[in-house]
Parts: sequence; structure tokens; C-alpha cells
Amino acid sequence: MATAGEILKQFYDAAIARDLAKARTYLADDLVFVGLFETYRSADDYIATFTGLLGITVRLEVKTIVAEGEEAAIFFELETKAPAEGVVLVAEWHQIKDGKIAHVESAFDGRPFAAMFTGGQP
Repeated sequence: MATAGEILKQFYDAAIARDLAKARTYLADDLVFVGLFETYRSADDYIATFTGLLGITVRLEVKTIVAEGEEAAIFFELETKAPAEGVVLVAEWHQIKDGKIAHVESAFDGRPFAAMFTGGQP
């Protein structure tokens, strides 16, 4: 079975290639994603929002993945265009269960994205 770091790398390789069908295969159906603005309680809800984010993504550059046991953290630089133009460093903590990403918590400077989630109010 692949390690937590390998699973996370494969997920992000697929995401960067915009192959979201493949990326979805690395997620547990009951994935819980806790983000700065919203929490998703299924892989399908998360992928729907992630698809929208990739639609405005200019660049997603993985800086490093650190893994131990069934946990992995990723740090990546995300460059986006309007309506949320900016460059931010994103840190995510992932928990892997049965070879799939089951829980994610994300931390980043949300100011460039606030208007997308707060009805236009930064």
C-alpha cells in the first residue's frame, strides 16, 4: 500500500494536471475537509468546490510534503486570478485511512478569497 506522502503527492499530481476524476479516486467518500471559510463532509462536495478553485488557478506549485505514519502535510504556493487574484502559501494537514485521504485541514491567508465566500465583502 502507498504511504501517506505518496497518496498525497498522487492526489496533487492529478489536481495539477486538472484530472479531477483521478484526483477523486484518492479521497474517501466520507472525506471531511475543514477550510478557512467552509467545511465539506463528502469527497464529492469537496471536489465540486476544488473544481471551481482550479478554474481560477494560474499556478499550484508544491513546495514540500512531510509525512509520518498515516498523516501528511503539504505546503504549496497557489496563484489565482480574478475574482480572487493573489499568491498565497497554503498548508494542509491530511489524515489517510485505508489508503484514501479521509480528513483535511487547510490554513492560508484568506484575504484574496474572502469575497468569493462572503458575498463580495473582503
